[in-house]
Amino acid sequence: MPEQPRAEDLMTFPCEHLFKAMGPNSVVFIEKVRRAVAQTVPLSQDAVRTRASGKGNYLSVSVRVSLENFSQLTRIYADLRKIDELKFLL
Repeated sequence: MPEQPRAEDLMTFPCEHLFKAMGPNSVVFIEKVRRAVAQTVPLSQDAVRTRASGKGNYLSVSVRVSLENFSQLTRIYADLRKIDELKFLL
């Protein structure tokens, strides 16, 4: 049976990556997502985008960043998972 590839071997670094977090439609949630990513990598002015759900109750916060290595990717996902209000993460 062939060996399964490791996740870190499936990506080439440096690379652009889009993190997408869904949660309540609030400025506080946006700031928590922004801070979680900014702890690991610098953010440009236009790195963070938001989109409200159809009824406006939820918000999708997308953050596009440049990653230098797999460790940054896993650290950011771990920090995003710590956000209490987080409903879904891509």
